[in-house]
Amino acid sequence: MSRPIPRTIAILIYSRGREDYLARLVDDMDRAFMPALEAGGLPACTLVYAQNYTTAFIAGLKKRHAAAIAAGRLIICEPQSPHKTIGEVFIAATTALHQHIDYRLAMLMDDDSLYRAAPDIDANLRAAAQLFLDQDDRCHSIRIGQKRSLEVWPFVDPAGPIMPFKEKMIWVSRQVMQEALDFPAFASLDVGEDVVLTALAWRGGANKCLCVHGIATFLHLGFEPDETAIGPITGGYGELVAYDEAANADPELGKYGKAFRGGVVPHSVLPDVFVGPEHPHHTISGIRPEAVALYGSQLPFAKLR
Repeated sequence: MSRPIPRTIAILIYSRGREDYLARLVDDMDRAFMPALEAGGLPACTLVYAQNYTTAFIAGLKKRHAAAIAAGRLIICEPQSPHKTIGEVFIAATTALHQHIDYRLAMLMDDDSLYRAAPDIDANLRAAAQLFLDQDDRCHSIRIGQKRSLEVWPFVDPAGPIMPFKEKMIWVSRQVMQEALDFPAFASLDVGEDVVLTALAWRGGANKCLCVHGIATFLHLGFEPDETAIGPITGGYGELVAYDEAANADPELGKYGKAFRGGVVPHSVLPDVFVGPEHPHHTISGIRPEAVALYGSQLPFAKLR
């Protein structure tokens, strides 16, 4: 295999069988997101780890974005064998990422995201990425916020500690991605790979983790309105945890109910960080007070700018 291509930023999208959403997102990346980064001197490459897609769909995607592939801005990988857990998907996708791209900052992105390009949004994207790189941070939890001005908030709220999760995107350093690869229990996770990733980053240096609000780049269509009316987004990783939307299998816990009730969850692999199933915050990434006291919760004031 050839040496990994050098890029400042690697964007990782792992997607499962959702042709319309993946095609739209890759179009958005090629049309607007990547140019916005490159305009700030931040060369990037997107790696799509595409599972459960037809040969014809993948061939069409590669043909439509042949110029981006030739320029080293896009790589599309397919799994060598099926995966049984979300943790396995992450490990395989990240292994492929490290084989193909030499990077400093990884942006993990949901396949049902979209980019709404505008001058202020593009500027916020570049500013948040540059802040991460300048400060050599470990993790940014990206939040939409209520306005388009960039705000930096503490990573964990000590008054009601919840581990930040992939509401829109998680940005982490290459070191943290490697720490996840080296974490023995990661592949066994049935749910919460994004939460465990942020926990590993936070546990390894809370003063290098922060929440960025107001970046206003992505809408997760399952939770926020788009210009077109749509229903719940089906398919994807709900299938890995036997989610049956038609039967509404677990109305209390949603599509990951079965995993939270009997699978390998964040508490299973990091019991020193996460609360157990007896706690009301178990399914929303609750953190033990002892962990907050041990690892820290408040950023230095200089970073809150």
